[in-house]
Formats: sequence, structure tokens, C-alpha cells
Amino acid sequence: MAVLLCVSFLMRAQQGIETLFVERPKVGLVLSGGGARGAAHVGVIRLIEEMQIPIDYVTGTSMGAIVGALYAIGYTADEMDSLFMTQDWKVLLSNGVPRDMQPYAQRMAEQRYQVNVPYANNVRTESNARYRDAGIKVRRSSERAFPKVLARPGLIDGQNLLNTFNELTIAYHDSMSYEVFPRSFACVATDMVTGDAVVLNHGYLAESMRASMSIPGVFYPIYKDSMVLVDGGVVNNYPVNVARDMGADIVIGVDLNTGTTTVDELRSFTGIFERLIGTMGAELRRRNLRDTDVLIMPKVGHFPVMGFDTLRLSQLIEIGYQTALQSKPQLESLRNRLSLFISPVDDKPCFAADSALLQSSTLQDWDKPLIDQIVVRGAERDDVIALLGQYGIVEGEPFDESMLTEAVERIYGLGAFSSVQYHLLGNGPYVLDISVTGNPLNQVELGLRIDSEDAAAALLGVGVNRLKLTGPKLDLTTRLSINPWIEAHAAYAWRTMPQVNVALKYWFSDVNRFYNKSDHAFNYHYYGSDLYLSDILSRNYDLRLGARYDYFLVHDLYREELPERSYTDTESHDSYIGLYASLCNNLFNTAYLPTSGYAYGLEAVYNIKNRSREGSNFWTLQANASAAISLGNTTVVQPAAYVRLLFGESVPFVYGNNIGGYLAGRYTRQQIPFVGLTGCEFTERQLAVLRVDLRQQLTSDLYLSGIVNYAHCSDELSQAFEGHGIWGFGGGLVYNTTVGPFSLYAHWNDMHHRFGAYFSFGYEF
Repeated sequence: MAVLLCVSFLMRAQQGIETLFVERPKVGLVLSGGGARGAAHVGVIRLIEEMQIPIDYVTGTSMGAIVGALYAIGYTADEMDSLFMTQDWKVLLSNGVPRDMQPYAQRMAEQRYQVNVPYANNVRTESNARYRDAGIKVRRSSERAFPKVLARPGLIDGQNLLNTFNELTIAYHDSMSYEVFPRSFACVATDMVTGDAVVLNHGYLAESMRASMSIPGVFYPIYKDSMVLVDGGVVNNYPVNVARDMGADIVIGVDLNTGTTTVDELRSFTGIFERLIGTMGAELRRRNLRDTDVLIMPKVGHFPVMGFDTLRLSQLIEIGYQTALQSKPQLESLRNRLSLFISPVDDKPCFAADSALLQSSTLQDWDKPLIDQIVVRGAERDDVIALLGQYGIVEGEPFDESMLTEAVERIYGLGAFSSVQYHLLGNGPYVLDISVTGNPLNQVELGLRIDSEDAAAALLGVGVNRLKLTGPKLDLTTRLSINPWIEAHAAYAWRTMPQVNVALKYWFSDVNRFYNKSDHAFNYHYYGSDLYLSDILSRNYDLRLGARYDYFLVHDLYREELPERSYTDTESHDSYIGLYASLCNNLFNTAYLPTSGYAYGLEAVYNIKNRSREGSNFWTLQANASAAISLGNTTVVQPAAYVRLLFGESVPFVYGNNIGGYLAGRYTRQQIPFVGLTGCEFTERQLAVLRVDLRQQLTSDLYLSGIVNYAHCSDELSQAFEGHGIWGFGGGLVYNTTVGPFSLYAHWNDMHHRFGAYFSFGYEF
């Protein structure tokens, strides 16, 4: 009987302990929105981790949703700190694509045109499809089938952010309930159709993060079901009520609202917009503040909402940590209270979850993970499958995270899609679900430049089906300047074969205007046609194989003004057929004033003389290369080399080597830039130019630039190291603007011992 009594007592005691364990209060962490100020959340989380306070629920809005989601799936404060510091926020918060992820043609267009206006032939099917898919009615008058410039629902499409969110949440790509995360999670968005708050607690995590921070008018909304989702801060920027609904007994809240607003703070768009957002949800915010157990309010109002530079971000993280330290007594009291409830029956960890970085890295560690199936939505499946295959993503083949991320970035970089979203579904082999939204296929582009040589120049391009992945394309481009030209280009693109191209071009070149030796050299009209293959191996560089027909009408040729013995007279009308191969690439990190990267070009042409004329065939070989090398944070040196060699018994003047000016190809197609000569100087048949640019950054957009270049020429290759060359020097200021650099240079050359000046504003073409 004594034994039975003891057993009974122990069983009752055990039941009492289990009851105590199960009833541990649940803790919720609430993070408000605030743009870049949201970095302060990381500092608060760092102290919570150090004090080992268990967090069961995480809710957030806007930037609070992003930090909260990462924390909920297991990222530590140190890892999030590193992410904030290493992201290229300038790219993330723009529509730009890293240049190395763009096809070569896109990179070249980027540095020539200030204005790019896409339009669709059929607005009904192109522009309004996504609105009707979201259940939004579109006025019939806007559905006329004629070219119409598309209205944008925001300044930034958010694709770069979505790519990053997908990469950071790679282990949580399936559509799922967020309750299964190491810490249960929910975030808040606003439905613009109804004006109500929407609690996002299931579905695709990256999409929910992107929806919660979609500032109206700044970022594209997320169109989901019948909703148009924008920033949750419009109605609920501090969602304590959501944490309570999830089951939180105790709430730790971080509110980044600045509180009071001064007149000076309302003199800017961001200040007024921020105040407007705060006013719309003011009453709910006050209720949520009263319902917070431990309230932490970092004083970050003096930081700009979009101040995502590393210095400010590091300061914000530290401010968050120091502010949380002020609440340490309350947090210690909470921790001591919770320490009485150490529950062995909880099926999720109460303290720090396993690092999400480790979870996502398991994709690299799996035994050759395979994609079993690829599902494509919003585009022709075969087109997208062919693009994925170019980057190693093939059904039934192994892959890793970096391959998938690069493939998606490169597909988006083509410009054919305004959105490329992907999900990895299942537990392996995986289903890759890719959803795309098409861009208008047609484009009108405009480039402008003013300089001291051309006075003014404009470049106009019209492309029909330019962004189409397969099928016919057409481009018409013209330059209006002292030396005008016009070119028509037709192409047919295949999925797995090289693109076939046909081009026709007319160019008038008045060499007399630029020739240094006298007022008379020659001018000519050029008519050319070109048939070639491109995209032979990849869109990442420009590899061409083709043949072209050159026809020249030459006027006012003065033989004595040009280099002796090097060239033969060009008849008043002459023609050649050129068989050629060329390879070009440009991987500078920016179109102008690069700080890293390189560019190169190679071309070999065999020119066949018209048999009805005198003369012989000849070869043209040319190459160029350049690189940008950073010397510290503000100094860049950019060496470059140009070589052009002509081989044959007779080479006509119209193909002759010439140098001068700041722009390649300004006076003749083969002209090589040479700072110090403000015009055009013909040289012998073997030409090499070496150049070094040195730039010192004075302010964020102002640079001091110095240029030294040297040209050496000879009539025969065997004489390459004989004689002396030409030196040219230049120096000045360059101010980088959104529509191209403004440059002001002074220069000198030792050929004519002449000083000169040059200014330009706009892009180069």
C-alpha cells in the first residue's frame, strides 16, 4: 500500500509539472515599417538573442515584414547584419539589371539612349491582361488595338527585390502555412481594391514579403487573386493586433514611427508621403501601442526612409541595439518569468532557430538535386525552356542555387519580361514553377548629345518586336548630326539556332570638315548591306559571321593631302565585298565612368575588290581592349589599346586608318579616338594606339580626369618599332548626370603643337 501511495503521488506531481510546461506564455515580436530605418530591427533582435528570450510569433509590416520573415525562418541578427551591409541596394531598389546579366545588345543600348518608351500593338492583350486577371475592369476605350504607351503602376517593378527574396528563402519556396516556420510568421499588406488590411500568413513567402513593402506609386503592386496588394503601412504599420490574433500572450514591439512632425519635415515629398501613411492608420497604431507589453522605440526620424548606404545602415543597427538596452530591465523580467516554463512538449524551438543560411545551403549539399519538371506560366513554354537550358537548368539534370538564380536574372535581363518569379516545389526531385509577365515587344528610343564638334546630335530608334524571343524583328535607327546616317535592320530569331540578320545602311561623311592638314581631303556617301549570323553561342557577347557589300561615292579627293604610298586613290564610285568575323563584349560595371570590368573587340575582314575596277583584295585586322582598375575608393585607372592593321598591295583611302577626337567612329567607320587631335588625322596602314585614363572622384558625381595617349604608325609591319609616334594629352572635369556625363576638357598634341578644348553633354553615339 505504501508503494502504491508513492506511485500515485509521483504521477500526480508529474501531471502538475506537465500542466505547468504546456501553459508557458507565448511571446510575439512585432516590427513596424520604416524603409531603411528598419535596419534598427536587427539591433533589437541581436539583444533578444543575447538574452535568449524565446520568440514564438513574428509579425511585421513593410521593412518589418522583411526582417521579420528572415528572423522567422531562422536567420540570426549577425547574418541579417551581413545581408544589410553586402546588398547592392542601388540595384535592388531600381529596375536596373547588373550589366553582366544583360545581353550584349541591351548593354550597348543602355549607353546610347536617354529615353526608352515601350509600346504594344495590341493594348488589350498586352497591357491590360494582368489587370483583368486580378479582377479589375478596364475601360473599353483603352482597349483599342493601336500602339499606345503603357501606363506604369509604379516607378520600380521590384523584380530585383523579388529575386533576392527568393534566393534568401530558398528552403521555403513551397506555398505553405507560415505557422510551420521555426517561428510562426505573418505580415500585413493593403488591398487597394477594398482598402482593407490583408494578413498574409500562407502562400509563397517571397511574394508576401514583396507585397508588404510595395509603397504605392513607388513599387509595382502584387496582383494576387482579386487583390492588388501594396504596403501594409497604409492601414496597419505596427500590427500588434495580428500578433495577438496569432496567440501571443506577451508582445515585444519595435515601432519606428517618428511621432511628431515639424513644418520643415513636410517640405519634401518623402516627408509628406510618410506623414500621410502615418495619419491613415493613426487610430489603430495608438491602440496597438497601448497593447504592447515591452515597447522599444528607436529614435531614427532623422534618417531618410530610402537611405540605404552602408554607413547609415550600420548606424541604424547600432541605434536599435542601444535603444533595446534601455528596455533591458523589462526584458530581463520577462525572461525570468518565462524561465519557469521550459516546455519539453513544444514541437518548435523556443530559442534561436537553426540558421536559415545553413538551411538554404543544404540545396548545395543534397545528392545532386534534380528538377523533375518545369512549369511555365505567362509565356511560350518552349521559349522559356530553351532559355533555361542555356544556363544549365534542364529537366532531369542536377542544379544548384547559384545556377538557378543566374538563369532567372539573365532571363529578366533580356527585357522581354517585366517580372520573372520562380518557386521550387516539393522535396526533391523538384518542380520548378516559373511565372512571367511579358513586357511590350516594341520600343521607341531617343538619345541626345551636345558637343563642341557636332554642335548637336540626336539618335532615334524604333523597334518592332525587338524584345521578342523568337520570330521576326525590325529596327530602324538614324543619327541626325553633321555626319548623319540611317540603318534598317531585320532579323529572325530562333530558339536554338543563331539569329539571321539583314541590315541596310546609308552614311554621309564629310571628312573635309574635320581634316587637320587643309580644308580639302574628301567626302563620301556610303551605301552598305550586311548579311550575318549573331547570337551564335550566347547572347552574353556579340559574335558575328557574315558578309557585307560596301559602295562608296567619293567627292573632292585630294591625293596630296593624304599619307604617301600607304593608300591608292578611291575612284569616284567603288565597291567591295567583305567577308568577316567579329567578337565584341563589354562587361564594365557601368556604361560610363566604370570602376571595374573590361571590354574588348576583335574583327577580321577579307575585302574583295570589284573585278571591273583596278586594285586588289586586302585584309583588315583590328582589335581593342580596355579595363577599369580601382586604386582605392575614389581613384580609377583605365588603360586601353587599339590596333588596326591593313594588308594588301592596294588599300583605298576610304578604308584608311585615321585617329582623332573623343568618340570612336565619329568621322569614319574605322576612326579611333585620340585625345589631343580635335579632328581627323589619317595615318599609315599599321596603326597602334595606347591610352590611359586616370579619374579621381571629387564628390559623389564629380570627377577630375586626366588622359594620356600615344599613337604609332608605319606603312609596313616590319617597321612597327621605327620612327616616332604622336603624343596627346587631355585633362578636365566630368560631372555624371542621369542623362549622361557633362565633360569639359583641355588638350594638346605634339604633332601640331596645338592646344584645344572640348566639351560634351549626353550619351555617346
